[in-house]
Amino acid sequence: KNINLNLKKREILALLGENGSGKTTLMNMLSGIYTPDSGSIYIDGKKARIQAPEDAVRLGIGMVHQHFKLVDVFSAADNILIGKADKNTNVFLTKSRYKQIEEIASKFGFEIDAKKKVRDMAVSEKQTLEIIKVLCYGAKTIILDEPTAVLTVQEIEKLFDVLRKMKEEGHSVIIITHKLNEVMSISDRVAVLRKGEYIGTVNTAETSEKELTELMVGRKVDLNIERPVYDKTEPLLEIRDLNVKNDEGSLAVKNVSFYIRGGEILGVAGIAGSGQK
Repeated sequence: KNINLNLKKREILALLGENGSGKTTLMNMLSGIYTPDSGSIYIDGKKARIQAPEDAVRLGIGMVHQHFKLVDVFSAADNILIGKADKNTNVFLTKSRYKQIEEIASKFGFEIDAKKKVRDMAVSEKQTLEIIKVLCYGAKTIILDEPTAVLTVQEIEKLFDVLRKMKEEGHSVIIITHKLNEVMSISDRVAVLRKGEYIGTVNTAETSEKELTELMVGRKVDLNIERPVYDKTEPLLEIRDLNVKNDEGSLAVKNVSFYIRGGEILGVAGIAGSGQK
């Protein structure tokens, strides 16, 4: 609703908001999956019509979705080249295609085996492939939807190094996230959405996690968790002489008694079929 947003050349813009605030929906409009009901989109100052993903590609916009759009039985190279194929050429018959993809990858600091099938790849490899794919299609604006959700800490650092290199090469990046520490680490500016509306954009160097949290939810937030104090001497839950019959009518649980106190974790042990369920 009434979103006003701008992305500068050579910057990393974090798009921040709670779940359901409209971040992915907004970016799906830029990538041609949804069409806006009203308003205008400008690329390099010129009004643009984005009614299909092909339009977004032509305008230099590429999106890496949270759920990858890859063909499992194809190699890395062929997943990229299938989008560049036309009826007059068979890109899958050229042996040089593997080297071509690996050269583009190494330019940005990516490591990829162009012959490897997607079904044999780890999650981080699939994400790398998706990013290389949009770069191969000529994207100057790259949108990443929750890219760190499936990565380890080491993989996140590696990804951020690549994003910084892409920025130096002249690309602009929009990263959708709700992880405040990552926002502070990687972005130049932060745009905040709340319940489908644009709240504002702040310079990352001039804000804090506390301020961003308040912009996201619309009220002051205490980030300190107050944990209740439990009486650890009295049972919180107690079971006495419990009997349960199974579907066949015999006893699955016979004369079971136990208790658990506040602040405890109780383990239930036994081989399969002992009645734990």
